[in-house]
Amino acid sequence: MMGKFSKIAVTVMTVLLVGGAVPTTASAAYWHKGTPKVLRGHWKSKSFNYNGNKAHNGWIVGKKTITSASESMPVQVWKNLKYKKAGKGTYKFKGTCYQGVTKVSNPHIKMVKKNNHLKFKISWSSSYSYLGWYHK
Repeated sequence: MMGKFSKIAVTVMTVLLVGGAVPTTASAAYWHKGTPKVLRGHWKSKSFNYNGNKAHNGWIVGKKTITSASESMPVQVWKNLKYKKAGKGTYKFKGTCYQGVTKVSNPHIKMVKKNNHLKFKISWSSSYSYLGWYHK
């Protein structure tokens, strides 16, 4: 009877020791390079009237860059991106941003994906609002 208990105890200890030694491959607190696959694609806002024409604002989320285009603003290109997951469907980004030819200092983006829609915020602060919902 004692021999059976000893074998089970040794087996359990071995499984716990070996299982605890396996490294994890990803962590939510770790900054990953590029953009998450779930956010990639072309995103556009609802159409609006701009100088008598139908217009859209758009974001293109690529593997390594994010590009923002608007009818009334210069193009913004985000490069050297790093991201981390901040909650369910929520991601924080940092990197290098160029608005036209001007480099933006200390740029941040926060994105939320929900039901095949995406919303953006050009800050992590809660005092700034999101730029509305975008769809593919």
